[in-house]
Amino acid sequence: MNPYTINLDGSCLQLTLVGELTIEHAQALAEKLKNTLRPENTLAIDATQLTRLDAAALQVLLASAQVATDTLLLAPSKPWSDAFARYASPDPFRIA
Repeated sequence: MNPYTINLDGSCLQLTLVGELTIEHAQALAEKLKNTLRPENTLAIDATQLTRLDAAALQVLLASAQVATDTLLLAPSKPWSDAFARYASPDPFRIA
């Protein structure tokens, strides 16, 4: 099962994270976002069902945040917050 779904609705690209998003999925997610996300898009993430986020996957999300016009965190989770705290990175996603 894929731990993410991507839905482009107008100018908003919604990324829903489910389960563990780790290094095993990072390259495929990066490619998918590279081919889908445009600078004029808002990147909105729903992390409510996320159970684990590792450094490789976090790096992909941070890189994608630099491409998008705006970034939103539709719904946070403890693993989301823990990943940012663990890797000492500021969270660029504003809570919607």
